[in-house]
Amino acid sequence: MSAFSRRRLLAGVATLPLVGVAIPSAADAQPAPETDPATLARRALAGATGTKLVMLGTGGGPVAGRRRGMTSHVLISGGSAYVVDCGLGVATQIARIGVPLSHVSNVFITHHHADHNIEYGPLLLLAWIDGRQTPISAYGPPPLAQMTTDYRRMQRFTTENWSADVGIPAFPETIVREIVANGPVMRDALVTVTAAIVQHPPTAPAFGYRFDFHDRSIAFSGDTVAVPAMVELARGADVLVHEAMYLPATEKYVRAMGDKQPDGSTPMSPEAVEHLIDHMKRDHTPADQVGRIAQQAGVKTLVLSHLVPSGGVSDDVWRAEAAKAFTGTIIVASDLLVL
Repeated sequence: MSAFSRRRLLAGVATLPLVGVAIPSAADAQPAPETDPATLARRALAGATGTKLVMLGTGGGPVAGRRRGMTSHVLISGGSAYVVDCGLGVATQIARIGVPLSHVSNVFITHHHADHNIEYGPLLLLAWIDGRQTPISAYGPPPLAQMTTDYRRMQRFTTENWSADVGIPAFPETIVREIVANGPVMRDALVTVTAAIVQHPPTAPAFGYRFDFHDRSIAFSGDTVAVPAMVELARGADVLVHEAMYLPATEKYVRAMGDKQPDGSTPMSPEAVEHLIDHMKRDHTPADQVGRIAQQAGVKTLVLSHLVPSGGVSDDVWRAEAAKAFTGTIIVASDLLVL
């Protein structure tokens, strides 16, 4: 596939929700407190006594400015914040819900695509600026260690200058553990984390993670097609957060990329269109198959997220697709939803 075609896929499929959707007005940008997602999230967290999951970004694809942010989540338990994926805006979303960035103790990356790791480095830096003086532990597939070293090197002038000028402790080291196989990832006093290899070609390895807290078990698929590994990873979990694609809408948009383009750009060839459709089928999971995975795993609640397309498909359609096979509770995720 040409670089031109790949760029058009990322910018096209990911922005599909904008087709036929009204652009938010200035009033929409500042919702009333009773409907503002950040306000609702802060209220939900204020009285929380157990482990909470906050869906920070629920859209698929590395495109800025959409109603659904890039993929990221935070698990909050016992005063610690565990971040799963770092799409653009992860730090801002954590701050919006009233959780100090200095509380971020561990970061988990499922795979190295921009909508999952673009704000990994900045999150480390901003947590330090917010007052964190002890290392953050980071987990994910190679080359996470090299990425961390490169980012810290890029910011060295800033961090050393700032530390000396403001008189704050030096930017702490990041403890990196690269994950290359199925099995245990980490354990502390609050949680045990397990990884499973999923299928998201050509990116490999790509992982799903399971978090077993004292009160809840929550599994994440990352990006993947339907694989038995996710059934096993999520077996008996309280919550499964799984990526979901609605293939009819996705296929319709990709095929339109082969028609005459309104902006005058060159349409994609029929061969390229079919290649892109095949690419999406080989990389992502249709919502009905997500329901089958959840049913086989026996989870209590299925959360559909990393939605492709990330808009233009009603929640009722998403739920109906998953409900073809899953009889439990189905939630269509939205940014800053607290579970």
